[in-house]
Amino acid sequence: MTAKRFLLVPLALACLQLPSIAAAQTFITAWGSAGAGDGQFITVVGVAVGSNGDIYVSDGGNSRVQVFTSGGTYLRQWHVPLTTTGWGLNIAVDASDNVYLGHNYSGHVYRYTSTGTLVTQWQAGDAGGIGSLCLAVDASGNVYVTAGHRVRVFLSSGVLIREWGTPAYPDGVALDAAGDVLVVDRDNNRILKFTSTGTYIASFGSYGTGDGQFNRPVRVAVGPQGTIYVVDNGNCRVEAFSAGGAFVTKWGSCDLGAADPGQFDNPIGVAVDGNGDIYVADTNNFRIQKFGSGPTPVVSLSWGSVKARYRGAAEPAAQGR
Repeated sequence: MTAKRFLLVPLALACLQLPSIAAAQTFITAWGSAGAGDGQFITVVGVAVGSNGDIYVSDGGNSRVQVFTSGGTYLRQWHVPLTTTGWGLNIAVDASDNVYLGHNYSGHVYRYTSTGTLVTQWQAGDAGGIGSLCLAVDASGNVYVTAGHRVRVFLSSGVLIREWGTPAYPDGVALDAAGDVLVVDRDNNRILKFTSTGTYIASFGSYGTGDGQFNRPVRVAVGPQGTIYVVDNGNCRVEAFSAGGAFVTKWGSCDLGAADPGQFDNPIGVAVDGNGDIYVADTNNFRIQKFGSGPTPVVSLSWGSVKARYRGAAEPAAQGR
């Protein structure tokens, strides 16, 4: 058992609990290999979870979506009419199992049924434009898309209802249980949090290799307990944070050719199922890796925010916006 360390804190803070630090997530399974056959991938980028726990995987290099059980058993697939293959094809699934795909190169969003029937499509961003055309869908069916330098919000029919943003490189996007929007600000190595109407709330992260730091973060997902998972692409790892942005744990290392469990080569997509298990698109290893959920943070506080509040300090303004 690890020995406990005790800190002297002001009386006003004595009743506050800080987040527990979890052990790295446990590897469960992996599936996939290079190719065009069932269960194989060329450019596996996006991963999402359906209402029954099925795993939807977008493979832009093969212009298709494949569906698997949570254990990796192949179920079905369908073709996506991409104008150019080999580019990122991002994916989100709503509560009714409608599947949304965002194609970086063309700027199109496609909406499908869970069995692959095309319902509608629309132009969400400029062809070959800035941003990864990542998607998230809220409880009302509104679709949040990172396109250009902005977050754009559409009805499920493709009608634009609002947008916000300033020069940056928005990448992944996710929604928490409160409906707040988490956006990966890739080039500034941070996560930004907004209300659903675009009002800035908070941010966390900086450049580096330490806990809570990033080197080119690319995707974000939120677990059922509010834990935030960020794919730290340049550091070949996934980092987990409390809902308030406090570092919780990390796992992963760069693949040196062995492609062992927990190693990554260009990790991109991430999704979390209802049990809290985490799925990571290990792109250059042509596979999905699944990890077991870890302990939940006690509360959504960090030492930085606690000290600032105790001292009466103002929260720092967001940088680069």
